[in-house]
Amino acid sequence: MVVRVRGGHHGVMETVAVEAAEQPVVAAGASTRVGRRRSANQDAHVCGPRWFAVADGIGGHEGGALASEIAIAGLRGRAPISSPNDLNVIVGELNAEVRDASSRHGWSGMGTTLVAATPVDGGFAVVSIGDSRCYRLAHGELSLLTHDHSHVQELVDAGRISNEAAGRHRLRHVITRALGIDAEPWPDVGFVPAPVGRLMLCSDGLSSTLTAGAIGRVLVGVADPQAAAERLVELAAERGAADDVTALVVDAADGVR
Repeated sequence: MVVRVRGGHHGVMETVAVEAAEQPVVAAGASTRVGRRRSANQDAHVCGPRWFAVADGIGGHEGGALASEIAIAGLRGRAPISSPNDLNVIVGELNAEVRDASSRHGWSGMGTTLVAATPVDGGFAVVSIGDSRCYRLAHGELSLLTHDHSHVQELVDAGRISNEAAGRHRLRHVITRALGIDAEPWPDVGFVPAPVGRLMLCSDGLSSTLTAGAIGRVLVGVADPQAAAERLVELAAERGAADDVTALVVDAADGVR
């Protein structure tokens, strides 16, 4: 069986045909755009055929761009995993690669967020570190599958501020975990059982600009995953996204929306 996966990297569109083999068939699309206050895009992504991921670099333009590319390059072409737990090992390897590159270049604070999803038996495995997110649309309901590793999320978890206040907080972009910063990355790993439905992975340039309601309306109303990803990024840009914006939309063949 042949499926088509559409996506791109740093704004370059591509269409490839892949053999589905034992993996669930998916259709996916991706879009990215530089932020209003950025001179270049530090986000990187991979959109299939097996791995779907977004990385948002930190630590200055050169360091951040390199860190996000290292994380994504480490997933492209990687073999299937047999268990969600395998993601802990993979993230550990990527963390070491980013730290090695940081040491070679002498770039202090170089790192990247990462959110990734990949098919496993019975569903999708999801891993995240930092504040890039994964949402799920299934049975008409939108849910956030990941938990931000950020200063304001810690304040929300402690009951010190509301979710609404977190979106306006002056320190909302301060993250508490990232690849390359610490010797141990401590990612969150989860499993989404079938029917998976529609997944949307994004950098915080999108999630900090669009409300969950706005995201949900696009994911419900735009059937084609490529068109949905492009509309999400366009909408974030229209609403003045200061940071780089990347969105991946992934439809599982066994899912419903």
